[in-house]
Amino acid sequence: KQLNPDSVVNGVNYVGVVVTDLDKSTDFYAAADLQRVEDKSFSDHPAFNALAGRDGVNVKTRMLRSANAQIRLMQFEEPGSSAPAVPVQGPGIAHLCFQVAQSTNTYQKILANGAGAIGAHELVQLNPRNPVYYGYVEDLDGAVIEIEHVDVDQLNLPEPPINQYRIRHVALASPDVERLAKFYSAFLDQPDPRRIGGSNGFGGERIDAVSGLEGSKIKMAWFQIRNLELEISQYVSHPTQLPATPRSIEASGYNVIVLDVENLEKAQSKFEAAGGRIVTPPEAMDGGEIVFGRDPDGNLIGLQSASEASVVSAKNFSGNGT
Repeated sequence: KQLNPDSVVNGVNYVGVVVTDLDKSTDFYAAADLQRVEDKSFSDHPAFNALAGRDGVNVKTRMLRSANAQIRLMQFEEPGSSAPAVPVQGPGIAHLCFQVAQSTNTYQKILANGAGAIGAHELVQLNPRNPVYYGYVEDLDGAVIEIEHVDVDQLNLPEPPINQYRIRHVALASPDVERLAKFYSAFLDQPDPRRIGGSNGFGGERIDAVSGLEGSKIKMAWFQIRNLELEISQYVSHPTQLPATPRSIEASGYNVIVLDVENLEKAQSKFEAAGGRIVTPPEAMDGGEIVFGRDPDGNLIGLQSASEASVVSAKNFSGNGT
């Protein structure tokens, strides 16, 4: 599903993830064919200071790129937060999904690189008519990763997929999928997202085997932000509550989703009109300008205007995430 032509968002620049060692994490994510693109450090940057709630924040970053999207590893010097990564059921930015050809053996490679299985140790086929096999693991710092192995030969496609590896989606886990989906429907101009789960959610033993949560029942919605999908889930079987204060940018695991926008002022207005909250003024970053906001669940969202020449830009990726 393509973006509405009137959308203020052009795509996803990157997903941020806090790690304790850039080099070890780079080696870890090589199993998913993520390529190192650029290293960059920020010292006492106003936006990072504001989001961390303290002065003198120092962070080293490294951009890793897949065929359709990228992640930015962030290693903070003496971080002010020791909060663990968000668990499967959230709340927060809960996981990143890599969809790969089964022949790549990505799941086996990522386990060999130090990942820990969350549910069943073997991948799970949720639907016998769909040749896709699922598993959740934790990275070296506890961030949840979903691996989807696709048996391409069973798809009977006229031509094989262009890419054997891609980042399929970034996932938010929410206490209220309806509220969060309403916000993103308005902000992204996508009034009719793909939905499953009804009012009570769906589940079963195979879902439990993936999530590692007994008696899982989930409601879900999806939005395509051109090059990367946004998944929103609510574990009605395992309810969560939003924290009293928003999650720090320095906390372990996924910390921000940065969106590519043409008109920063228009994007801010749209974000606030949909029910979000802008929390930093415009600041120079990565050869462009960025503001940060919080969605109704407090998830940190960056709105960034950057040139096509910038490493961060979603314009590096054509198509809608295929």
